[in-house]
This record gives sequence, structure tokens and C-alpha cells, in this order.
Amino acid sequence: MKGKRSIIIVAIVVALIVAAFAYVSIRTPKTVESTKEISELDELMSKNIQTVYPATPREVIKLYNRYVLYLHGENNSKLSDDEVHKLGAKMRDLYDAELLEVNPEDTYFMNLNSELASYRDRSKVMLQANVCDSNEVEFIDINGAEGALAQASYFCKEGSKDFTRTYQQYLLRKDSNGNWKILGFVKMDGGRES
Repeated sequence: MKGKRSIIIVAIVVALIVAAFAYVSIRTPKTVESTKEISELDELMSKNIQTVYPATPREVIKLYNRYVLYLHGENNSKLSDDEVHKLGAKMRDLYDAELLEVNPEDTYFMNLNSELASYRDRSKVMLQANVCDSNEVEFIDINGAEGALAQASYFCKEGSKDFTRTYQQYLLRKDSNGNWKILGFVKMDGGRES
């Protein structure tokens, strides 16, 4: 009788352990990998740079590239027009007033939508965006204002076999609030201006 009682008690304890493990497994939040796409979009959409602006030219370009990569990456075809517009508006928040003036909002969004449609039509996807190291940022004078040059590279796949890497140099200028804003950019040839 004692042997049967011990077996029953052990079985109950094992069942409780299994039940507890199953309960914890079900209640545990999803891993970062399984929620990355949603959380990256949510984070980019909700980012308020008016309250926490990137502190350095490199950080500005890194944030800018997060938007570029999300728009031109594998999520391109999944984004609604409203999401594209909101992400594009966040990118414009990083532009210098002079760049905004020569690139009106209507023209900007027409060009952005055209570029994204071209990516879809050509089965082109941006896979990676990188920014130069902090020690590679060059600080310059722009008519008495603080300026900086920072380079970024973009790795894309077009179709199933064609891979390309392009380089872009960004010119930033510190505004009256002390924030680094994108004043302009130029495509580079292998890290040299083209």
C-alpha cells in the first residue's frame, strides 16, 4: 500500500511541475525576434525627436537610416500609404530648414512614393544600412556654423542574384537649438564623391 501511495504522490508532483512549466511557457511574452518587425515599426512611428534628439551627427544618420531601411527593406510592400507618410514625415524632422525649403512636402512624398514603387517593381530590397564610425565624422565650418560630414553605405539585393553597395555622404549643420540637421547628401562612388 505504501508503494502505491508513493507512486501516486510522485505522479501528482510530476503533473504539477509539468502544469506549472506549461503555464509559465504560455504566459511568457514572445521573444524579441518574433516581435521585432512590429516593435521596430511602432518604435519608429512613436519616436519623438522633439523631446530626445540624437546628440551627434552619426546618431542622426543612424536614426535616419533606420527609417530608410524600414521603408526600402522587406517591409516595403507591407506598408500602408499612411505608414509611409508617417515614416517619411519622421525623416523630414531630421532635415535642416534649408533642405526642407528646397524640398517641399508634396514633392518629397511624391518622390518617396515613386522610389518605393520602383523598388517593388524591380524586386529590390535594402538589406543593410551602415554609418561610418564616430572618428570618421569630419567636422567642418559652413559659413560660420558648425557642420559635419558623415558617410553611410547601403547594401541592396535586386531580384534573386544582383547585390549592390552604394555610398552616400551626408552634410549636417547644427541649428539654433544645437541639433544636428541634415542639410544635404550626395551619392558617392565606392566611398568617393561621384
